[in-house]
Amino acid sequence: MNKKFVSLTLLSAIVALTFFVLPVKPQNITTLYVEPQLTTIRPLRTFEINISIANVTDLAGWEFKLYYPNSLLNATEIREGPFLKTAGGTFVTVKEFTDNYNETHGRIWAACVLEGQGPGANGTGTLAIITFKTKLNGIAILHLAETDLIDSEMPPNHISHITVDGNVKILNVDISILNVETSKTIVGQGFLVNNITVTIKNQGETFETFNLTIYVNTSSIASQVATLPSGDLAILKFIWNTTGFAKGNYVISAYATPVSGETDTADNTFIDGTIYVGIPGDINGDRVVDIFDITYICVVYDTRMGEPGYVPNCDINSDGIIDIFDVTTACITYGQKDP
Repeated sequence: MNKKFVSLTLLSAIVALTFFVLPVKPQNITTLYVEPQLTTIRPLRTFEINISIANVTDLAGWEFKLYYPNSLLNATEIREGPFLKTAGGTFVTVKEFTDNYNETHGRIWAACVLEGQGPGANGTGTLAIITFKTKLNGIAILHLAETDLIDSEMPPNHISHITVDGNVKILNVDISILNVETSKTIVGQGFLVNNITVTIKNQGETFETFNLTIYVNTSSIASQVATLPSGDLAILKFIWNTTGFAKGNYVISAYATPVSGETDTADNTFIDGTIYVGIPGDINGDRVVDIFDITYICVVYDTRMGEPGYVPNCDINSDGIIDIFDVTTACITYGQKDP
Protein backbone atom coordinates (compact mmCIF):
# COMPACT_ATOMS: atom_id res chain seq x y z
CA MET A 1 0.00 0.00 0.00
CA ASN A 2 1.22 3.51 -0.74
CA LYS A 3 2.90 4.95 2.39
CA LYS A 4 1.61 8.41 1.61
CA PHE A 5 -1.95 7.05 1.47
CA VAL A 6 -1.50 5.28 4.83
CA SER A 7 -0.19 8.49 6.41
CA LEU A 8 -3.08 10.53 5.10
CA THR A 9 -5.58 7.93 6.31
CA LEU A 10 -4.02 7.89 9.78
CA LEU A 11 -3.99 11.68 9.89
CA SER A 12 -7.70 11.80 8.94
CA ALA A 13 -8.56 9.33 11.70
CA ILE A 14 -6.62 11.38 14.27
CA VAL A 15 -8.37 14.58 13.17
CA ALA A 16 -11.79 12.89 13.40
CA LEU A 17 -11.07 11.60 16.90
CA THR A 18 -9.65 14.94 18.01
CA PHE A 19 -12.87 16.70 17.00
CA PHE A 20 -14.87 14.74 19.55
CA VAL A 21 -12.29 15.01 22.36
CA LEU A 22 -13.57 17.93 24.38
CA PRO A 23 -11.03 20.43 25.67
CA VAL A 24 -10.41 20.46 29.39
CA LYS A 25 -10.59 23.74 31.31
CA PRO A 26 -7.10 24.33 32.76
CA GLN A 27 -6.86 24.59 36.53
CA ASN A 28 -6.35 28.07 38.05
CA ILE A 29 -6.60 29.87 34.70
CA THR A 30 -9.55 32.17 34.15
CA THR A 31 -11.65 30.43 31.52
CA LEU A 32 -14.74 31.59 29.63
CA TYR A 33 -16.49 28.54 28.23
CA VAL A 34 -19.64 27.00 26.76
CA GLU A 35 -21.35 24.60 29.14
CA PRO A 36 -22.03 21.78 28.51
CA GLN A 37 -19.21 21.42 26.06
CA LEU A 38 -21.12 18.69 24.21
CA THR A 39 -24.89 18.65 23.80
CA THR A 40 -26.47 15.66 22.05
CA ILE A 41 -30.06 16.22 20.92
CA ARG A 42 -32.69 15.42 18.28
CA PRO A 43 -33.75 17.79 15.48
CA LEU A 44 -36.55 20.28 16.20
CA ARG A 45 -35.88 20.28 19.93
CA THR A 46 -35.20 23.18 22.28
CA PHE A 47 -32.20 23.21 24.60
CA GLU A 48 -30.14 25.61 26.71
CA ILE A 49 -26.43 26.24 27.06
CA ASN A 50 -24.57 28.38 29.57
CA ILE A 51 -21.78 30.84 28.99
CA SER A 52 -19.81 30.19 32.14
CA ILE A 53 -16.64 31.41 33.79
CA ALA A 54 -14.14 29.61 36.01
CA ASN A 55 -11.32 30.74 38.29
CA VAL A 56 -11.95 34.47 38.03
CA THR A 57 -11.03 37.15 40.56
CA ASP A 58 -12.74 40.55 40.86
CA LEU A 59 -14.96 40.25 37.79
CA ALA A 60 -16.87 43.50 37.22
CA GLY A 61 -17.91 43.12 33.59
CA TRP A 62 -17.97 40.75 30.67
CA GLU A 63 -18.57 40.78 26.91
CA PHE A 64 -18.67 38.01 24.32
CA LYS A 65 -19.73 37.18 20.78
CA LEU A 66 -21.04 33.68 20.15
CA TYR A 67 -21.18 32.36 16.58
CA TYR A 68 -23.23 29.33 15.51
CA PRO A 69 -24.23 27.70 12.16
CA ASN A 70 -27.66 29.01 11.20
CA SER A 71 -28.42 25.96 9.05
CA LEU A 72 -28.43 23.78 12.17
CA LEU A 73 -29.51 26.07 15.00
CA ASN A 74 -31.99 28.85 15.69
CA ALA A 75 -31.27 31.07 18.71
CA THR A 76 -34.44 32.05 20.55
CA GLU A 77 -33.51 33.69 23.87
CA ILE A 78 -30.69 35.00 26.04
CA ARG A 79 -30.86 35.90 29.72
CA GLU A 80 -28.36 36.83 32.36
CA GLY A 81 -26.95 34.16 34.64
CA PRO A 82 -26.57 34.57 38.41
CA PHE A 83 -22.79 34.84 38.77
CA LEU A 84 -22.07 38.56 38.37
CA LYS A 85 -25.12 39.46 40.48
CA THR A 86 -23.37 37.94 43.49
CA ALA A 87 -21.29 41.14 43.56
CA GLY A 88 -24.21 43.60 43.20
CA GLY A 89 -26.65 45.06 40.71
CA THR A 90 -25.91 44.63 37.01
CA PHE A 91 -26.66 46.27 33.69
CA VAL A 92 -27.03 43.91 30.70
CA THR A 93 -27.09 44.84 27.04
CA VAL A 94 -27.67 42.56 24.05
CA LYS A 95 -26.04 44.35 21.15
CA GLU A 96 -26.94 41.73 18.54
CA PHE A 97 -29.12 38.62 18.52
CA THR A 98 -29.63 37.26 15.02
CA ASP A 99 -29.65 34.02 13.05
CA ASN A 100 -28.55 35.94 9.98
CA TYR A 101 -25.25 37.60 10.87
CA ASN A 102 -24.08 36.30 7.50
CA GLU A 103 -25.05 33.53 5.06
CA THR A 104 -23.72 30.74 7.24
CA HIS A 105 -23.81 31.93 10.83
CA GLY A 106 -25.86 33.58 13.49
CA ARG A 107 -24.30 35.79 16.15
CA ILE A 108 -25.11 36.71 19.73
CA TRP A 109 -23.28 39.75 21.08
CA ALA A 110 -23.91 40.51 24.74
CA ALA A 111 -22.28 42.45 27.56
CA CYS A 112 -22.86 43.05 31.28
CA VAL A 113 -21.28 45.31 33.95
CA LEU A 114 -21.70 45.89 37.66
CA GLU A 115 -23.56 49.06 38.61
CA GLY A 116 -21.70 51.43 40.93
CA GLN A 117 -18.36 50.79 42.54
CA GLY A 118 -17.22 47.92 44.64
CA PRO A 119 -15.38 44.63 44.41
CA GLY A 120 -16.26 42.20 41.65
CA ALA A 121 -17.31 38.54 41.70
CA ASN A 122 -14.89 35.73 42.45
CA GLY A 123 -14.84 32.05 41.57
CA THR A 124 -16.89 30.07 39.07
CA GLY A 125 -20.44 30.46 37.75
CA THR A 126 -22.83 31.21 34.92
CA LEU A 127 -22.75 34.55 33.10
CA ALA A 128 -25.52 33.99 30.54
CA ILE A 129 -28.04 31.35 29.49
CA ILE A 130 -28.92 30.95 25.81
CA THR A 131 -31.82 28.96 24.35
CA PHE A 132 -31.57 27.31 20.93
CA LYS A 133 -33.80 25.18 18.74
CA THR A 134 -32.25 22.52 16.54
CA LYS A 135 -32.91 22.22 12.82
CA LEU A 136 -31.18 19.61 10.63
CA ASN A 137 -28.84 16.91 11.89
CA GLY A 138 -25.14 17.63 12.03
CA ILE A 139 -22.39 19.03 14.25
CA ALA A 140 -22.77 22.67 15.31
CA ILE A 141 -19.84 24.51 16.85
CA LEU A 142 -20.67 27.25 19.35
CA HIS A 143 -17.68 29.55 18.95
CA LEU A 144 -16.77 32.22 21.50
CA ALA A 145 -14.90 35.19 20.02
CA GLU A 146 -13.91 38.77 20.82
CA THR A 147 -14.41 38.17 24.51
CA ASP A 148 -13.51 40.67 27.20
CA LEU A 149 -13.44 40.54 31.02
CA ILE A 150 -12.75 43.54 33.24
CA ASP A 151 -12.12 44.03 36.95
CA SER A 152 -13.47 46.66 39.37
CA GLU A 153 -10.44 48.96 39.35
CA MET A 154 -10.76 52.56 38.11
CA PRO A 155 -9.90 52.58 35.30
CA PRO A 156 -10.69 48.87 34.88
CA ASN A 157 -8.09 46.34 33.86
CA HIS A 158 -8.66 43.59 31.33
CA ILE A 159 -8.59 40.15 32.89
CA SER A 160 -6.46 37.67 31.01
CA HIS A 161 -8.39 34.53 30.13
CA ILE A 162 -8.84 31.70 27.67
CA THR A 163 -12.03 30.51 25.93
CA VAL A 164 -13.43 27.06 25.25
CA ASP A 165 -16.05 26.49 22.56
CA GLY A 166 -19.00 24.10 22.70
CA ASN A 167 -20.36 21.45 20.34
CA VAL A 168 -23.92 20.42 19.59
CA LYS A 169 -24.46 17.03 17.96
CA ILE A 170 -27.88 16.99 16.32
CA LEU A 171 -28.81 13.36 15.78
CA ASN A 172 -29.99 11.99 12.47
CA VAL A 173 -33.62 10.81 12.69
CA ASP A 174 -34.76 8.84 9.65
CA ILE A 175 -37.24 5.99 9.16
CA SER A 176 -37.14 4.47 5.68
CA ILE A 177 -39.34 1.98 3.80
CA LEU A 178 -37.02 -0.05 1.62
CA ASN A 179 -39.49 -2.33 -0.14
CA VAL A 180 -43.09 -3.50 -0.41
CA GLU A 181 -44.01 -6.83 -1.99
CA THR A 182 -47.35 -8.59 -2.42
CA SER A 183 -47.89 -12.33 -2.73
CA LYS A 184 -50.52 -11.84 -5.45
CA THR A 185 -51.10 -9.53 -8.36
CA ILE A 186 -54.63 -10.91 -9.01
CA VAL A 187 -57.15 -11.87 -6.33
CA GLY A 188 -60.76 -12.95 -6.40
CA GLN A 189 -63.24 -10.51 -4.90
CA GLY A 190 -63.92 -11.48 -1.27
CA PHE A 191 -60.70 -13.48 -0.96
CA LEU A 192 -57.41 -12.67 0.77
CA VAL A 193 -54.07 -11.29 -0.25
CA ASN A 194 -52.42 -13.03 2.64
CA ASN A 195 -48.94 -11.64 2.38
CA ILE A 196 -48.10 -7.99 1.90
CA THR A 197 -44.48 -7.72 3.05
CA VAL A 198 -42.91 -4.40 4.02
CA THR A 199 -39.19 -3.97 4.70
CA ILE A 200 -38.35 -1.01 6.92
CA LYS A 201 -35.11 0.36 8.35
CA ASN A 202 -34.18 2.84 11.02
CA GLN A 203 -31.48 4.79 9.19
CA GLY A 204 -31.12 7.31 11.99
CA GLU A 205 -29.13 7.45 15.21
CA THR A 206 -32.05 7.17 17.64
CA PHE A 207 -34.30 4.41 19.00
CA GLU A 208 -37.72 4.87 17.38
CA THR A 209 -41.32 3.67 17.70
CA PHE A 210 -43.65 4.55 14.85
CA ASN A 211 -46.78 3.52 12.93
CA LEU A 212 -46.66 1.73 9.59
CA THR A 213 -49.86 1.75 7.54
CA ILE A 214 -50.81 -0.12 4.35
CA TYR A 215 -53.06 1.55 1.79
CA VAL A 216 -54.96 0.28 -1.23
CA ASN A 217 -55.52 3.38 -3.31
CA THR A 218 -56.44 5.87 -0.58
CA SER A 219 -58.04 3.36 1.83
CA SER A 220 -56.12 2.25 4.90
CA ILE A 221 -56.43 -1.52 5.31
CA ALA A 222 -53.98 -2.31 8.13
CA SER A 223 -51.53 -0.72 10.53
CA GLN A 224 -48.81 -1.91 12.88
CA VAL A 225 -46.63 -0.24 15.51
CA ALA A 226 -42.94 -0.88 14.85
CA THR A 227 -40.00 -0.35 17.22
CA LEU A 228 -36.47 -0.22 15.82
CA PRO A 229 -33.09 0.55 17.36
CA SER A 230 -30.70 2.67 15.33
CA GLY A 231 -29.54 0.88 12.18
CA ASP A 232 -31.92 -2.05 12.55
CA LEU A 233 -34.08 -3.52 9.78
CA ALA A 234 -37.43 -5.30 10.12
CA ILE A 235 -39.93 -7.08 7.87
CA LEU A 236 -43.61 -6.62 8.65
CA LYS A 237 -46.40 -8.71 7.11
CA PHE A 238 -50.00 -7.65 6.44
CA ILE A 239 -53.18 -9.30 5.11
CA TRP A 240 -55.76 -7.67 2.86
CA ASN A 241 -59.29 -9.05 2.92
CA THR A 242 -60.89 -7.82 -0.31
CA THR A 243 -64.45 -8.31 0.95
CA GLY A 244 -66.35 -5.09 0.34
CA PHE A 245 -63.92 -3.77 -2.26
CA ALA A 246 -65.17 -3.22 -5.80
CA LYS A 247 -63.56 -5.06 -8.68
CA GLY A 248 -60.73 -3.21 -10.36
CA ASN A 249 -57.09 -2.24 -9.97
CA TYR A 250 -55.71 -1.11 -6.62
CA VAL A 251 -52.39 0.59 -5.95
CA ILE A 252 -50.62 -0.85 -2.88
CA SER A 253 -48.50 1.49 -0.78
CA ALA A 254 -46.94 1.67 2.67
CA TYR A 255 -46.52 4.77 4.81
CA ALA A 256 -44.40 5.22 7.93
CA THR A 257 -45.59 8.09 10.10
CA PRO A 258 -42.66 10.52 10.53
CA VAL A 259 -41.12 10.41 13.98
CA SER A 260 -40.37 13.47 16.06
CA GLY A 261 -37.65 15.55 14.45
CA GLU A 262 -37.60 13.63 11.16
CA THR A 263 -36.93 15.97 8.27
CA ASP A 264 -36.18 13.52 5.44
CA THR A 265 -39.66 12.08 4.85
CA ALA A 266 -39.39 11.29 1.13
CA ASP A 267 -38.53 7.65 1.95
CA ASN A 268 -41.44 7.24 4.39
CA THR A 269 -43.72 6.22 1.50
CA PHE A 270 -43.24 3.27 -0.83
CA ILE A 271 -45.58 2.35 -3.71
CA ASP A 272 -45.41 -1.29 -4.80
CA GLY A 273 -47.67 -1.58 -7.82
CA THR A 274 -51.20 -2.78 -8.49
CA ILE A 275 -53.37 -5.73 -7.49
CA TYR A 276 -56.37 -6.56 -9.64
CA VAL A 277 -59.52 -7.60 -7.78
CA GLY A 278 -61.72 -9.64 -10.09
CA ILE A 279 -63.96 -12.67 -10.40
CA PRO A 280 -62.73 -15.56 -8.21
CA GLY A 281 -61.14 -17.97 -10.66
CA ASP A 282 -60.01 -15.29 -13.13
CA ILE A 283 -56.37 -16.23 -12.80
CA ASN A 284 -54.94 -14.28 -15.73
CA GLY A 285 -56.93 -11.10 -15.15
CA ASP A 286 -58.68 -10.99 -18.54
CA ARG A 287 -62.04 -10.40 -16.77
CA VAL A 288 -63.50 -13.78 -17.71
CA VAL A 289 -63.25 -17.23 -16.12
CA ASP A 290 -62.63 -19.68 -18.94
CA ILE A 291 -60.70 -22.77 -19.93
CA PHE A 292 -57.42 -20.89 -19.80
CA ASP A 293 -57.88 -20.23 -16.09
CA ILE A 294 -58.89 -23.83 -15.33
CA THR A 295 -55.92 -25.13 -17.32
CA TYR A 296 -53.52 -22.78 -15.53
CA ILE A 297 -54.68 -24.06 -12.13
CA CYS A 298 -54.41 -27.66 -13.25
CA VAL A 299 -50.85 -27.20 -14.54
CA VAL A 300 -49.64 -26.13 -11.06
CA TYR A 301 -52.05 -28.39 -9.16
CA ASP A 302 -50.80 -29.78 -5.83
CA THR A 303 -47.92 -27.33 -5.47
CA ARG A 304 -47.39 -25.62 -2.15
CA MET A 305 -46.12 -22.24 -1.05
CA GLY A 306 -42.34 -22.20 -1.21
CA GLU A 307 -42.13 -25.03 -3.72
CA PRO A 308 -40.96 -24.60 -7.33
CA GLY A 309 -43.93 -24.03 -9.63
CA TYR A 310 -46.21 -22.57 -6.96
CA VAL A 311 -48.19 -19.64 -8.43
CA PRO A 312 -49.85 -17.49 -5.73
CA ASN A 313 -52.55 -16.20 -8.11
CA CYS A 314 -53.73 -19.80 -8.63
CA ASP A 315 -54.07 -20.33 -4.87
CA ILE A 316 -57.48 -18.66 -4.87
CA ASN A 317 -58.27 -19.21 -1.19
CA SER A 318 -54.71 -18.42 -0.07
CA ASP A 319 -54.31 -21.54 2.07
CA GLY A 320 -50.80 -22.23 0.80
CA ILE A 321 -51.65 -25.11 -1.54
CA ILE A 322 -53.20 -25.25 -5.00
CA ASP A 323 -55.77 -28.03 -4.71
CA ILE A 324 -59.33 -29.15 -5.42
CA PHE A 325 -60.80 -26.19 -3.53
CA ASP A 326 -59.17 -23.77 -5.96
CA VAL A 327 -60.29 -25.80 -8.97
CA THR A 328 -63.84 -25.98 -7.56
CA THR A 329 -63.98 -22.20 -7.03
CA ALA A 330 -62.95 -21.59 -10.64
CA CYS A 331 -65.49 -24.14 -11.88
CA ILE A 332 -68.32 -22.46 -9.93
CA THR A 333 -67.58 -19.10 -11.58
CA TYR A 334 -66.78 -20.62 -14.98
CA GLY A 335 -68.17 -18.50 -17.81
CA GLN A 336 -68.64 -15.36 -15.72
CA LYS A 337 -67.47 -12.09 -17.31
CA ASP A 338 -66.91 -8.58 -16.14
CA PRO A 339 -67.99 -5.77 -18.44
